[in-house]
Amino acid sequence: MGDRGNICMEEAEGKKIYFYTHWDGSELFTILKNALIKGKLRWDDEPYLARIIFCELVKKDDGITGYGISTGVCDNEHPIFVVNSDKQVVSIEETNKNWTFEDFIQLEADPR
Repeated sequence: MGDRGNICMEEAEGKKIYFYTHWDGSELFTILKNALIKGKLRWDDEPYLARIIFCELVKKDDGITGYGISTGVCDNEHPIFVVNSDKQVVSIEETNKNWTFEDFIQLEADPR
């Protein structure tokens, strides 16, 4: 059982890193939206923005399981949000859906 999901950070060179959650996959839209709002002053700073997103993902965790960081997709049950700080765009992996950061934080509902 679980609610597995990933957020992908994509760098300008095409390198990717995935933030994994075992329990909060259905909440990733809200988590990512809150992280982008909190990190607005760091939208153009990929390492800082990545940390802000991961911290928002794990902020209610105090254990040693449930979350991870990987260069590949971990176990997954939801479409993956891809964050590109260089372009300041959020997209959904393997679709044509994408939003500027500004447009994404204005969304009212999970677009997946």
